[in-house]
Amino acid sequence: MRAAVVLLLMLFPVLAQADGRLILAGAVCVDGPVLRLADLARAEGDGAVAAMASIADRPLLAAPRFDGARANLSGSRLKELIIQRFGPGLPEIEVPEQVQVQRGGQVISAVAMREDINKILTQALAHLEGEVEIRDYRIPDYLFIKDKTPVQIRVVPAGVLAPGRISLRLEALNREGGVVQIFTGTVFADVWKTVPCAARVLNKRDVLEPALVTFARKNLAYLPRPCWDGRGVALRMAAPVGEGQVIAAEAVERIPEVVKGKVLTLVYAGQHLRLSVPVESLEDGSIGSVIRVRNVQSRRMVAARVVDAETAQVP
Repeated sequence: MRAAVVLLLMLFPVLAQADGRLILAGAVCVDGPVLRLADLARAEGDGAVAAMASIADRPLLAAPRFDGARANLSGSRLKELIIQRFGPGLPEIEVPEQVQVQRGGQVISAVAMREDINKILTQALAHLEGEVEIRDYRIPDYLFIKDKTPVQIRVVPAGVLAPGRISLRLEALNREGGVVQIFTGTVFADVWKTVPCAARVLNKRDVLEPALVTFARKNLAYLPRPCWDGRGVALRMAAPVGEGQVIAAEAVERIPEVVKGKVLTLVYAGQHLRLSVPVESLEDGSIGSVIRVRNVQSRRMVAARVVDAETAQVP
């Protein structure tokens, strides 16, 4: 019996060093034709470090066949293989659901880049003056680079940068700043902000007054249009808005100098003649615009250019 125990200890020297743990990476790159435990795992704890030292360089299985080739390995199957190869007395083995292996090159963890992505997008959305939260990352967990040349990853928002789903381009740059590889993905940006809402139903042409506006905290990512910033004077509604609804920027307009139905003085100035008659504006108009007016006495309609809030002139 004692001889059998001695034989087992000789075959599996790690049996007496079972404390600690071996942690397998989710993605690795290997240079040769063989994948070893040292390529896959790191040890934590004295026992695990000692066990790793004795088996780290032993072949485990074949690597992908050529440079740039990649294989996806089952984490649970890999754990079974390690135990079969190196004995049941190994320290605890932690494995991800899947291990990605590439022949040659290098791998960068995109998960570790989330802090940089948050910072870049928060700064880019700062002009909205809201509280920015980045979530729902849909980017590769790992970025596999084809060669070992040191690279930096530059995060570039693609397209229009606005709250909601944002497309990203992750550019791998060499030392000269040249782009050697491009990866793509998306994230979702929530932007929380207190915005103006209608205190009651607002109809088109209603003049905006403080009593008609209330404020609520909204997520700009789910608003179909940019909201009014709550600033400005002499404003009215350009479109109706329901009670409690956010007031969109396009639903607000400046009150024109001349509104439909206002009586103006229409001036005709010829070379030797100057006439003025009262007219009724048939449409809104700002200074310099040409509107239709109707003579109050003759009911004749003519075109007139708005001079100021009280006067129009025959062009």
